[in-house]
This record gives sequence, C-alpha cells and structure tokens, in this order.
Amino acid sequence: MLRILYLNKGAAKLVFCLNSYDRIKYNVFLKIVNNDMDESIIEELINKAGEAVSKHYNDEEITAILKDDDDFEKPVAIMSLGGLNKDTALLLIRHLTGCDGRIREASAYKISEFLNDPEYCQWFLNEDCAIIIINGIMDINPNVSRNLIEGIRHCKEMQTLIFPKLIQRIENILKKLKEISASPFFENKLNDRKNHAKNKIVFNLYWALEALYCTEFNDLDDERLINILDFTSGYIDYTIREKSARIISKMKNPPNDLLHKLKNDKNFYVKNQLLC
Repeated sequence: MLRILYLNKGAAKLVFCLNSYDRIKYNVFLKIVNNDMDESIIEELINKAGEAVSKHYNDEEITAILKDDDDFEKPVAIMSLGGLNKDTALLLIRHLTGCDGRIREASAYKISEFLNDPEYCQWFLNEDCAIIIINGIMDINPNVSRNLIEGIRHCKEMQTLIFPKLIQRIENILKKLKEISASPFFENKLNDRKNHAKNKIVFNLYWALEALYCTEFNDLDDERLINILDFTSGYIDYTIREKSARIISKMKNPPNDLLHKLKNDKNFYVKNQLLC
C-alpha cells in the first residue's frame, strides 16, 4: 500500500484546516489508499477518513475498535487515545507488531507519547512490553522505529529495562553478519546492495544501535557493549560505523583504540561524530 499522492480539492481543504495533531491522524489513516485504485474508491476512502478524523471517540469505543477484527478505524482510534489503563495499554502494545503498517505507526506514535508521561509509562515497564518494543524498533517502517526510540529517550525506566535485551539482540544480529563473513565469496555478499537478507540484518543493526545510543548506557556498565563496538566500528557500511562513533562520543571513558580508529575513519560523517 502506498501513501496517497493525490487529494481532491475537498480532501486537500480538510487536511489544510486540521490542526497538526489531527493532520497526523489523517495522514496515517490515508495510508490505506493505493494510487492504483479507482478514483471513486479513493474518493470514498478519503471521505471516510475525514469522517473518522472528525469523530470524537470515547474510551469504550476505542477499546471496542481495538478488540475488533476490522482494522479500518484502528489507526484513528489509536491516535485518539487520551489516556491509558492496564488493559488498554495491553491492547495498544499488541498492535505494534504483526499488523497493517498504518496501525503499527499509530501505535508507535502513541506508545512514544505515553512513555513520556510518568502517569502512563508504568503500563509498559515489564518484560513482555520491552521485547515487543525492541521488535518494533526493528520495523521495516522507519517511522515506527523513530517514534519508539524517541519514547525510550525520555523514559529512563524503559532504558534500564530494555538495555540488556537490546545488547542481546545486537549480539544475535552480529552473529548473523559474522556467519556471512565466514561464507564463500563473503566480500561480494557484504558489498552487494541488492542482497535483501543482508540488507535486512544491517537495517536492524542500524536501528538497534540508534536505540542503544538513546539509553543511559554509561550507568549500565556492560563489557559486551565494548565487544559490540569493536565489531561495528570497523564494519563495511559507513552508517553502522557512524552509529558506533555516535555511541562512543557519548561514553564517559571511551576505549582509546576505538576512538582513534573512528576519528581517523575515511568517511567524513563517521569521524565528524567525534570531531564536532
């Protein structure tokens, strides 16, 4: 499904008149629209989107929608959540993975918002939610990843809970990359930009390192972190080395050998993390 590229005049006027928060709801909702659809169907969906955005959902209606199998209103209902209890938090986190992309994106946005609120973040501070959030960080949709990481950035309790699980996940990712490196013609595989399996692993590593940067890892000393950075600081993809340099720039006592290596990296974006 593609984000809609065309809006008729009525829909464009609606988007223009919405406040910024409702505009986010509307745009997420419209991801159901495919540009290959018949124009009459697009028109109908746009109108339904406008009706859904302007509707005021109460807590009971939102709960009922999240429990229902019909996904159509779920993104807007999720974005309309004004508060949480334990049961609603459980319903919300269950929609972060294994659902339509627009539902996952809306869920990530609201979870991030609630992680910033001391009153509501408590419902996510458990082992099961931490694992689901890590899975969400690895989502193919980068908006899901960004939203969740932003929430983690402002919730120290979640940082503490998620850190050891994130380290373990990164170690598993590196194990897969090392297996590729040990295979025949590994240089071709690592350099092949069309190698989907390898690209997916690197994509997951990229976001996992970004999430790791947003934890207070200096207060959560773990020798395994150094072992991870020892590998990622020399990885062939510069974006991974850049993330490594960013983490090292935040360290209170960075390893001198890694610091020297990344400061002298051939890529400007990598060494700039340590020079600015």
